[in-house]
Amino acid sequence: MPLRAFGPLIDALGVLSPVSRYIVEGTSMEPAYGPGDRLLVNRLALRVRAPRAGDVVVLRDPEDGRRFLLKRIAHAPDGAAPVPGQFHVLGDNAEASTDSRRFGPVGRELIIGKLWFRY
Repeated sequence: MPLRAFGPLIDALGVLSPVSRYIVEGTSMEPAYGPGDRLLVNRLALRVRAPRAGDVVVLRDPEDGRRFLLKRIAHAPDGAAPVPGQFHVLGDNAEASTDSRRFGPVGRELIIGKLWFRY
């Protein structure tokens, strides 16, 4: 699901915040998240622990690094051995989603942060 980034928040002291803002633009995560939803993403959460199955994350599109995607971390497909540092990401709406079913697992370096709050 494509996202539009607002960029990192700046706190009152002018320090770069660990939270970034995004607006959902696509339907690949419906019904949980849809066009127009505004999201706060914690960029530090996944430095404390690795992403787990079920986490909703923002990542750079591996096919177009200028785009951001909203996806859910999934278990490796049946029969596939998990590879350290590689994550399968899936959209909740499979028919509308460009995800690991198309581009394969993604490296940790593409994952920007974990969804923290929708407003």
